[in-house]
Amino acid sequence: MKWSPIATGFIGCAGSVLAQLDSTPFVDADTGITFQSYTSIDGITYRLALPAEASGDAGYDVILQIVTPVEMGWAAWAWGGAMVYNPLTVVWHDGTSVQYSSRQATGYYVPAVYEDTKYTVLKGTSVNETHFKFTALCTGCASWTDFDGNPYILNGAGDTNFAYAFSASPVEEPGNPETGFSIHDNVGRWIHDLAGARSDKFKEWVTTNTLS
Repeated sequence: MKWSPIATGFIGCAGSVLAQLDSTPFVDADTGITFQSYTSIDGITYRLALPAEASGDAGYDVILQIVTPVEMGWAAWAWGGAMVYNPLTVVWHDGTSVQYSSRQATGYYVPAVYEDTKYTVLKGTSVNETHFKFTALCTGCASWTDFDGNPYILNGAGDTNFAYAFSASPVEEPGNPETGFSIHDNVGRWIHDLAGARSDKFKEWVTTNTLS
């Protein structure tokens, strides 16, 4: 299944940073984590917390949270602000459980499985009558190799463009992290405050929210 040309329209915008910040602080009641949070016009929320030392000098872990209306088939977070050549976090629900997949697209087709990220699912991952929520520690979401083969690191001391996509159509095999899925219904992007997402409580949040 191919992706539409609009998906790659984000390529040229990935490096630009606008003055307008779209994320705001939010304290998640389930985990106690203070995130920088953005909610799209489609009702999907993307949240991020970073360690206090996060910068553009070295790779770092992140805590991410995606909250999606339960009627959505899947939602994706593009970490480089484009739908190609950067890590994608794709989430959906399988009944009462939340599923995720790490992907990277290189063209107009379903993104392939991307093996350079590691996710640790944390507390605050759940499904209820209205939404499903994915909360995880990610290693490799904030750094990757770009189209030219050069290492790229999100500058945790600044702000950045992120992009999202979603579809109301369910994935083909909900229990399979390598499943195929349909083309997106919509895409968008926002400016996220990375510096405001940093906290010296990061390690504590990981420890207290690690599943036993």
